[in-house]
Amino acid sequence: MRCDGRPWALLAAVTKGLLILWAVPGQGGRSPLAPTVPQTQALVRLMAEDAQELFTFYEKEQHLDMHGMCRTNTRPAWLQRAGKGPWGLRRLRRPMVHMERALQDIIRHQRDLHPPEAEILRRLNRTHRKVRALLSNLAGLFPAPSPRPGRRPLPSPAASLGIFRQKLQGCQTLWSYARFMAERSAELSAGSRRSRRDQGKGRPARGSGRPAGP
Repeated sequence: MRCDGRPWALLAAVTKGLLILWAVPGQGGRSPLAPTVPQTQALVRLMAEDAQELFTFYEKEQHLDMHGMCRTNTRPAWLQRAGKGPWGLRRLRRPMVHMERALQDIIRHQRDLHPPEAEILRRLNRTHRKVRALLSNLAGLFPAPSPRPGRRPLPSPAASLGIFRQKLQGCQTLWSYARFMAERSAELSAGSRRSRRDQGKGRPARGSGRPAGP
C-alpha cells in the first residue's frame, strides 16, 4: 500500500490496511474464519471510497475528464435496481460477479497499454481484489449451491472495440460502479443509524442479525 510519506497519510494508509484485514477473514495469512455482517458492511464502505478514488484517477489518467464523457446516467443492467427497497448484502452477489468480470476486461486492456508496474494497473488490481474479497464474504454469509458446469463464457464485447472506445467503456463502467457502491454504503449507514435509534428507544433493531434476502 503506497502513500505520500506525510504522517497523516501514513496513518490513514495503515488504518485502512488494518481495517481491510479485519473486514476480510483469512487475509494476511490468517486461518480462514467465517465473515460477519459488520465485517462485510465495513468492507462495502471501504469499497465505496476505493471505487471513487479509482474512477477519479482513471478518468484523469486516460484523458477522459472533459465534457463528462464518462459520467453517464445509463448503467449496465447488472448495476440497476431490480425492485423497490434497499439492496441488502445478499443481493450484492450478482452485481459483484459481473463487476469482477468487467474489471478483468479493463485490466486486460490496460496491460496492453502500460508496463506491469504502472499505477493504473496497481489501482485496478487493488479494486479487483476487494471485489473478490466481498464475493468471498458473501459466500460465507449466504452459502449457495455450487453452480452447475456450463459452457465457457463468450468473449467480452470490449475485445472488439478500438482503443479509445475500450478506454471510454471502462471509464463509464467505473463511474457506474462508484455510484453504485456509494449508494450501497449510504444505505448501510442509514440502516445502522436506524438500528441505534431503535436500540436507544428499547425496541428490537430492525434488520438485526443477517440481512433478509431480496
